[in-house]
Amino acid sequence: MRLEVKYVVACLCLITWISGGCGYHLPGRGDALPDDVEKIFVEVLTNRTTEPFIENKLTSAVRDQFARRPEFEVVSTRDKADAVLSGIITRYRARAVAYDEYDDIKEYRAAMTAELRFERPDGSEVFWQGNVSWDEEFMAHDDRSQQDNNETEAQDEISFRLATELFNRIVDNF
Repeated sequence: MRLEVKYVVACLCLITWISGGCGYHLPGRGDALPDDVEKIFVEVLTNRTTEPFIENKLTSAVRDQFARRPEFEVVSTRDKADAVLSGIITRYRARAVAYDEYDDIKEYRAAMTAELRFERPDGSEVFWQGNVSWDEEFMAHDDRSQQDNNETEAQDEISFRLATELFNRIVDNF
C-alpha cells in the first residue's frame, strides 16, 4: 500500500514537471507584455460597417476586459497610457442561416471582424496587431422589436467574445 502511494506521488510529480516545461498556461495569464505596460488607453474603435453604434459595444467590452484585471488600469487619456489599443470594425453582418418548412427564416447568424493594434502611445513599439472575429446565432421572431432584441443580445455576446479573444492574444502574444 505504501509503495503504491509513493508511485502515485512520483507520477504526479513527473506529470507536473513535464507539463510545466511545455509552455502551457491558462489563456490571459501570459507574460508577453513588458512589465512597464500597466496603464491602457482604449480608443473608440472606428466603425466601417453599416451597423450603427456597434463600435461602442466592442470598445466598452475591450475596456472591461482590461479593467477587470488587477495588473492593468484603463486610463481616460492617451497621454497617461503606457499602451494604446486602436482599431477598426471592418465587418458586421447578420444573415439568415435556418428556415422552417414554409421557407420562413428561423435563425440568423451575426458576425463581426475587427482589425486591431496594441502599441506604445508614440507608436515606437507594437505589442500586437491582428484581426479578431466572432459569430453568434440568434432567433428570428415575427415581432420585429423582439427580433431586434435578439440581435442586440447576439451583438453583446459577440463583443464580449471578441474582447476576450483580443485580450488573450495581446497578453499571450498569439
